[in-house]
Amino acid sequence: MILLVDIGNSAIKWAILEKDSLSTQQYITYEISRLDNVLTKIWQYLNKPEIIWISNVAGPQVNETVIYWTIKHWQCKPNFIKTTKYECGVRNGYKYPEQLGVDRWLALIAASRLEAAMSCVVIDCGTAVTIDVLDNGQHLGGIIAPGLNTMQTSLSQNAYNLTDSKQFLATSNFSLANNTSNGIIFGTLYAVLGLLEYVMNKLENKPKLILTGGDAVIIEPFLSRTYQYIPDLVLQGLKTVINYHEKPRSVIVSSEY
Repeated sequence: MILLVDIGNSAIKWAILEKDSLSTQQYITYEISRLDNVLTKIWQYLNKPEIIWISNVAGPQVNETVIYWTIKHWQCKPNFIKTTKYECGVRNGYKYPEQLGVDRWLALIAASRLEAAMSCVVIDCGTAVTIDVLDNGQHLGGIIAPGLNTMQTSLSQNAYNLTDSKQFLATSNFSLANNTSNGIIFGTLYAVLGLLEYVMNKLENKPKLILTGGDAVIIEPFLSRTYQYIPDLVLQGLKTVINYHEKPRSVIVSSEY
C-alpha cells in the first residue's frame, strides 16, 4: 500500500495507491498550528503504508510536522517530490524550474497523460488560482491570482465594514447584488471567471480546459465552455511520476508557487 498526499496551503488531499489503482481522493481543510491533530484525525485508522509520497506547497514547517507524525505512528519516513525541468514527457516552461509549484507541475504531468488533446489549459482553484498552458508536452507558462476565499478575506481585512463571506451562490446566472455580502461573492467570482475567459480567448489553438482544486465546483456552473473537472489531478500526476521511477527516492519539496 502506497499513500499519496497533496498538501496545499489550506487543505490536505490523500488517496491510496494499490496495484496501480488509486482510491477516491479524501479531503480536509487544516491550519498549520493544528496540523498534528488533523493528521491524527484523518490517518489514525489507516493501515500502515509501505511507502509515502507527498506533494507539499505549504512550506518546511509542514514537512517537519508530517515527517514527525509518520515516523512516530508508522515508523515510515515520507518521500517529498519536487519540481524538475523535465518529467514524464513534460517540459517545464519556467526559466528557473524549481519556482513552479510542485502541485502545478504534477497537475500538468497528469493532464498530459490523461488527455489525448495536444493542447490544454489547467486551472487549479484553491488558495490561489493558477492557470497553466500545456502544448504537446511543453509548458508554455502560467498565471497566478488570488483565489476566491483569499480575495474575500483580503476585502474583509482591508476595507471598513466589509465582512468575509464563505457562502455558495444559489444561482448560476449573471446577477447584480442587492447586499454587501453578495456583492463580494459576485465580485470575486466574476474576477476569476473573467481571468479564465481572457486567457482562453487569447489562445489561438482552442485548448481543452481542465479544472481542479477545491473551489472549482463553485465556478463550474458559470462556465459557458466545455471543460473537464478532475478533482484528484495532482494525485494523478504524483501516481504517474512514481510509476515512472521504479524505486522511491527522498527529495526536497519546493514550497514556492
